[in-house]
Amino acid sequence: MPEITLVLGLGNPGQEYAGTRHNLGYDTLDTLSGRYRLGWKDRGGIALETRWRFAGRHVTLLKPLTFMNLSGDALKITGTSPDSILVVCDDIHLPVGLIRIRAGGGSGGHRGLESVAGTFGTPEFARLRLGAGPAPPGALWSDFVLEEFGVDEAGPVREMVDDAAAAVELILIQGLGAAQRRYNRKAPSGGAAGDV
Repeated sequence: MPEITLVLGLGNPGQEYAGTRHNLGYDTLDTLSGRYRLGWKDRGGIALETRWRFAGRHVTLLKPLTFMNLSGDALKITGTSPDSILVVCDDIHLPVGLIRIRAGGGSGGHRGLESVAGTFGTPEFARLRLGAGPAPPGALWSDFVLEEFGVDEAGPVREMVDDAAAAVELILIQGLGAAQRRYNRKAPSGGAAGDV
């Protein structure tokens, strides 16, 4: 499998969306950029980008500014192929605290993933999903994902985002398989392990 050279963190731009469930992809990339003291540059209002020298190669971190439903549009400035990208995003089908790494698959109704798949013409790209749910029964997904996390969720969310950042590092060093073995079975605090 070709090396990952682009990590795309999904979210919505603007302070009003900071801290919401839909911005876990942004949060993960912000954690990495803070850890390595990387500065963001605006790519013509389409995305924020930073270049990262890690694991012996240059890696681009990219946060789309096109809003979630048009996330794939930001890829048009990169020339990246589906087999060299890792998409980091929220997943309301996973409980807070769990992350899941896959080499491809469906969108699960996530409009950002659908947009990326539409741009590439295939859903076969690596993704790292962070638990943002579950949504309460009867809740509209579109409203739920724009809510902030509750006070009782703050600790697990911080730990999960730190794990996701570490998982990105491991993927870049040892590949998807190593990261899957380490993180796909990790249970959230007080939860039961197992793949979802």
